[in-house]
Amino acid sequence: MTELINPEHLPLMRSIRSEVTGADNLMGASNDSEALTLFLNKSGSRSQETRRRYEREIIRFTAFIYQEQAIDYAAVRLKHLQTYLHFIQNLPPLWLEPGVLPGKPDKVLFKSSIKPGKSTDQVIDVLSAFFGFLERNRYTMGNPAASLVRSGEKTARGSKVIRYFHEPEWQHVRQCLGSMPCSTHKEIMESVRTNFMIRMTYALALRESELTGQTCDDIHPDNEGGYYLSVLGKGRKRRNLPVNPQLHETIKDYRSFYGYTGITGDALPLAPRRRKSAGVVSGLTSRGLRFWWQGFMQFCAEQTDDINLQYRLQEMPFHSLRHTALTHLARKMDIEDLAIFAGHDSINTTSQYYHVEARRLKALTMDHQL
Repeated sequence: MTELINPEHLPLMRSIRSEVTGADNLMGASNDSEALTLFLNKSGSRSQETRRRYEREIIRFTAFIYQEQAIDYAAVRLKHLQTYLHFIQNLPPLWLEPGVLPGKPDKVLFKSSIKPGKSTDQVIDVLSAFFGFLERNRYTMGNPAASLVRSGEKTARGSKVIRYFHEPEWQHVRQCLGSMPCSTHKEIMESVRTNFMIRMTYALALRESELTGQTCDDIHPDNEGGYYLSVLGKGRKRRNLPVNPQLHETIKDYRSFYGYTGITGDALPLAPRRRKSAGVVSGLTSRGLRFWWQGFMQFCAEQTDDINLQYRLQEMPFHSLRHTALTHLARKMDIEDLAIFAGHDSINTTSQYYHVEARRLKALTMDHQL
């Protein structure tokens, strides 16, 4: 049997309950370390980014209950979770330094305290998913996280103004995209790579995991002389996105720099690393993609003297590209079509991109009065 235990969390699992009597849970886990590993392997089937996020949060939580509360997963109750939420919002200085995690002297668990609101709610979501998994597999009795109160921005779905590039900001980004330095071969390659990833993401409104998780092997011919990209999206749902003529040329130009012709037939990643590994172009991870994006946003910020614009650009996440694309498409697509294109389960999610209609409605109701 393949070894499942991840060395990252082995040092945490001391002998509070080293063996689960009879191991009669549906997982067959005999201790907390095995239970955690099985959960992470399940979450990793969705995406590697999901697994990393879940692992980070559960490792932090496990360190807290073992070191601060001296309990294991089976003993966790609602009061312990409430104490933990207060703890991460008011972290002792010791927990902001390396050495908290046994066996990992250089590991820093927290860079800063977790802010109340959306950030805390994301922690609650992970804890709820974890204890729900343990409960369903009879490793614990009940899910103590089910009663935690969320207080972040998503209390009413669709009510929050999404983060996207306003028109002047978007024009500035486009100008910067066309004015990247191209004096050396390295600069040319970086310009081609950046142009391709941004154009690909914007044209198809891709999530970061969708860009990093696909290759040119996922581009297929349709029955009408064109092509489509088959995307494995959120919730492992697949959708087929048409490649329009402009994007077709973008893909061809990108591939020509790597010595390929056409737009499909090989595993050239849609989010390539800057350097080859063993002569092969490998793909960026989601973390690497965000690091690259921050670099491009910093470049855009340096191209303007507007302090407010500089701040906005430095704060914009990669996901804002998808928001911008869907906002622009909302001007020409019906909401049902946009929901299919975006991969949304509900048009309630899609409706947030129609906030651009506010300007038109304002003009239409300007003279509406008694």
